[in-house]
Amino acid sequence: MSENFEPLVEAARGGDERAFRALVEPLDRELHAYAYRMLGGFHDADDVLQESRLKAWRALATYEPRASFRAWMYRIVTNTCLDMLKARPRRVLPQDVGSSVAPGPPTTEPRSDILWLEPYPDALLPVVLEPEQVARLREGIRLAFVRVVQVLPPRQRAALILHDVLDWSVAEVAAILETTEAAINSALQRARAAIARPREESPALATRHAEVVDRFVHAWERGDFDDFVRLLASDAVMNMPPWEYWLDGKDAVVATMQSSGTWDGEPRPGRYRIVPAPMNGDPGGLAYVRGPDGRYHPVCLTVMSLDANGRVVELTTFVLPELFAAWGFPPVLDA
Repeated sequence: MSENFEPLVEAARGGDERAFRALVEPLDRELHAYAYRMLGGFHDADDVLQESRLKAWRALATYEPRASFRAWMYRIVTNTCLDMLKARPRRVLPQDVGSSVAPGPPTTEPRSDILWLEPYPDALLPVVLEPEQVARLREGIRLAFVRVVQVLPPRQRAALILHDVLDWSVAEVAAILETTEAAINSALQRARAAIARPREESPALATRHAEVVDRFVHAWERGDFDDFVRLLASDAVMNMPPWEYWLDGKDAVVATMQSSGTWDGEPRPGRYRIVPAPMNGDPGGLAYVRGPDGRYHPVCLTVMSLDANGRVVELTTFVLPELFAAWGFPPVLDA
């Protein structure tokens, strides 16, 4: 915290909202991403951040400046997340709730009664500069990791994310969770035994992202999937919430991508436009479909997870067009 930290606290305690914003706004991105990891929902993270800022404003009198303001905010956000998790099920993907389906577009109704995992745009992640920090940030935001930590009890989840992903010490995590270091070490041991650790990514694999996106864009904008199909692993799967819908295997994924139902006819140039947009530390793209007015309207976004060899092993397509504009992407594209 800067040398102006204590004057800002005193000013905020006196009711200066500008001083309070100067304290909390530099932390917004990392706190929002932390809340997303805890909850698996982008909208949930919005709600937690807003509620936590209000709690911090009201509780400033209890803050002691000799302690870290950042850690104090993390404690508030953690407790807000834990409160939210008390009375709701975990977020899931279609793979978690049903059997795979036949190739083609969904044939059932969307399931609004299921709490689905949501994506997170890389553009909104906190800015880090060191290569090790970048790798840690990407590993800890991937859909596979966020999905698997949802199975952990909430306090174990918080301990694992704070320590293994965000690099807080055991003592700091114990202070945030208001418990002992022994309890945190025990929670970390149990959490690590229950889930796979985040995948470590080599620099060579990171450079593969651009190639994957280029082939994905070409496939959907030209209706020619040959190059992209070569990137798919034989055991690739595809999830598409909010439908209870997932495809098992490369052949099923390819058949669906090329289905006339997916294209409202034969695959052809001009039907879709794709805006590259990394999501959850992985390659991703926003899909816009051409409407009767000749303009392109948002329809869905796809996150692609790669294996150690750079093959696409999982595609998760989220039908969340309302988030495009909220994330700063165009709400509509001209022809």
